[in-house]
Amino acid sequence: MDVRARMIDVMGLKTRVLESGDASSGSEGSRNSPVVMVHGVGGWAENFRELMEPIARGGRRAISVDLPGFGESESPGRVPHFGPKDAFYPKFMLALLDGLGVERAHLIGSSMGGAVAYMTAVTAPARVRSLTLAASGGLGTDIALFLRLATLPGMITLARLMGDRHQSRAVLRTCFFDAARIPDALYEESERFGFRSYPEFVRALRGGVSIFGVKRGLREHWMGQATRYRGPRALRPSADDRAHGRVPRGFPAVRRGSRGRRRGLSPRALPWHH
Repeated sequence: MDVRARMIDVMGLKTRVLESGDASSGSEGSRNSPVVMVHGVGGWAENFRELMEPIARGGRRAISVDLPGFGESESPGRVPHFGPKDAFYPKFMLALLDGLGVERAHLIGSSMGGAVAYMTAVTAPARVRSLTLAASGGLGTDIALFLRLATLPGMITLARLMGDRHQSRAVLRTCFFDAARIPDALYEESERFGFRSYPEFVRALRGGVSIFGVKRGLREHWMGQATRYRGPRALRPSADDRAHGRVPRGFPAVRRGSRGRRRGLSPRALPWHH
């Protein structure tokens, strides 16, 4: 099944989206709400390529977006990414749905994209049919050291002086337990999209993270909004989330496979199948 790429205008920003499946899904009178996928910090729309085809085969419109400043989407400049006052990301996501002609959508967010999807759900619960968080950012207050270091002053300038796009391959390998399973296409995309998005990588991190970890007041604000969204939801926690008790109540975890290992994000394990 074909995956279509196009640029649309969202809040005055050129935004790249990938789509597969029934383009009428989500419009008025359509039975099946689309599935909109949101990547993590430093990611890009193709991170969800393995999910898009099976979702589309199931009769739904699969949509994956380059967040502003990542992939090929235009940078938003200096904005209050996570707010809490006048937060940029939920406003962007709602404008994205409007631009795509989608009234309600199933949201899937990975890493920082999980925080973006969650903020969207609690900001406008009527627009979200279900919420799935995969190793979501923002559940706890701690964060990897290299991400905290990226928030220090001068990191963007340092990267411009000393960095190059080939370093993206090394960074990508740190995201996998078994780097041997990284496909060539993902390495190529990391060089194409990774280094060029580093300035937005830093700005987005600074919006929610300091050298000490996730900004506690920001997290408390958004976690305090949790009861605003009461729709179907599921959580695919990382091993670290589960070990440190960061699985919020009310979020059923994706169940274990028959051999005791966690499944990946299979479409049949997600909320719209239940």
